[in-house]
Amino acid sequence: MSSKDNYVIFNPEGGLGKIIASTAVVRNIRATYPDHKIIVVTPWPEVYLNNPNVERVYRSGSTPYFYKDYIKDRQSIVLKGEPYFNTGHLYNKQQLAKSWCELHNLKYDGNNVPELFFTPLELRKVREDIIRDKPILVMQTNGGMYGDKSKKYCWTRDIPHAQAQILANELSKNFAILHVARAGCNTLTNTETINEVDKRTLMLLLTISQKRLLIDSCLQHAAAALNLQSTVLWVGTYPQVFGYDIHDNIRPKDIIENNTSYINSLFFDYDFNGPEYEYPYDSDDIFNLQDVYDSVVK
Repeated sequence: MSSKDNYVIFNPEGGLGKIIASTAVVRNIRATYPDHKIIVVTPWPEVYLNNPNVERVYRSGSTPYFYKDYIKDRQSIVLKGEPYFNTGHLYNKQQLAKSWCELHNLKYDGNNVPELFFTPLELRKVREDIIRDKPILVMQTNGGMYGDKSKKYCWTRDIPHAQAQILANELSKNFAILHVARAGCNTLTNTETINEVDKRTLMLLLTISQKRLLIDSCLQHAAAALNLQSTVLWVGTYPQVFGYDIHDNIRPKDIIENNTSYINSLFFDYDFNGPEYEYPYDSDDIFNLQDVYDSVVK
């Protein structure tokens, strides 16, 4: 590498969905610093493969000689920080990409849609490997990075299991359902469980689907990046912060608040790990299933 090269080092941290969302930020880094090469360090480098805005991507913790190669004796810029603590984000007022750009004083292009790049061979392989006798529906009911790895259900993200099963029963009449769920979660009958594929293949599943029923997790970000309109169910998070206009975003009925609803809340309302005592609904029937069904099949 040239001794004269300077870099912007972007270090987005978090789960797979958050890292997919961060690709919209990289586009704005490129616009703000056109003369710098962009280096990304992230827990999920799979997201940044083939991204034309990025010079190189490294997995967090696998960065030998990084300081010497990219920082020492250069004028590189390091963009590291947590957009979740941006004031606009805390009040659920603006989309995550805008908060991220404000955090790093980047020019924001007004477009929060992320970007993913796949090779023709990747696209062809998934189409050849996954063939079903009905149109394919990708259904993600469980997701997120839970603090308790033994948890089968996290109410802040997941569709209540009974409602997910009713939807699966009805939708399976016309679709072959690929059910994406976190390993260890409850499975659904009338579906094919997907939880052991690599992250590139997981995202590529969307490209062979005719319909998508998702939650606020990695695949709704990936679907937006791939321009694939989806039905997204929101439980303890908000589409105006984490969602996209391309999707049909469905919220549940009104929450119930009491004096202790937010006892452990500091900068956020609900813990992503979903402790049961924070549950703000009066039953598990939180979605109008007819509305969900109609949204998916339309």
